[in-house]
Amino acid sequence: MQKQYGTWIQGLILSLAIAFTFGCASTDTGRTGAQVKAIKGISSTGDDSGAGGSGLIPRADLAGEQIPLTELEEYKSAGLCQRIHFDYDKAEIKPEWVDCLNNVAAFFADKPQYILIIEGHCDKRGTNEYNIILGENRAKITAEFLIERGMSGQRIVTRSWGEERPLAQGDSEEAWAQNRRAEFFYVEQ
Repeated sequence: MQKQYGTWIQGLILSLAIAFTFGCASTDTGRTGAQVKAIKGISSTGDDSGAGGSGLIPRADLAGEQIPLTELEEYKSAGLCQRIHFDYDKAEIKPEWVDCLNNVAAFFADKPQYILIIEGHCDKRGTNEYNIILGENRAKITAEFLIERGMSGQRIVTRSWGEERPLAQGDSEEAWAQNRRAEFFYVEQ
C-alpha cells in the first residue's frame, strides 16, 4: 500500500512540475527590464508612439503580406541579414550576428513606414510544445536586442513556428543548425 501511495505522490509531483514549467514559460520572472520590455513590445527608449498604447501590434492589425528583408532595395548596402542562427537549445545572440543586428536596428529605426516581423524557429529535436516556446524565446531575445539599440517595440512583431517550417531538410547537425534561427520579414504600414 505504501509503495502505491509513493508512486502516486511521485506522479503528482512530476505532473505539477511539468504544468509549472509550461504554465510559467511566458512569465517575466527573472528577466531584465529590457527583456520584459521586448516581450511586452515596449521600447526601452520610451518611444511607444505608433499603433497607440503599449504592446506589440497584434497580427490581425498587419496589412499586406510579409516580405523577406532581401526584397528591400537597400538590403545589401545597409548590411542587413535575412536571418540569424542559434546554438542548440539556446536563445542567446551569438557574437557573429551582432553587426548584422546592429544594422537591422539602425535601418529600421528611421523607417517608420515598416513593421519588422521576427519569426523564431527550431530544429526538430524536442517536443512541439518545447520548440514553440524556444522559438518564441529566440524571436523575443532578438527583438530585445533591436529595442536596446533604438528600434521601437511598437514596430516589432514576434512569432514562433517551432519546428514547423524548416529551412533545411535532413537529420544531420548541418541541417539542424540551419533550422535554429530567427528570420526577418517586414510589412509596410
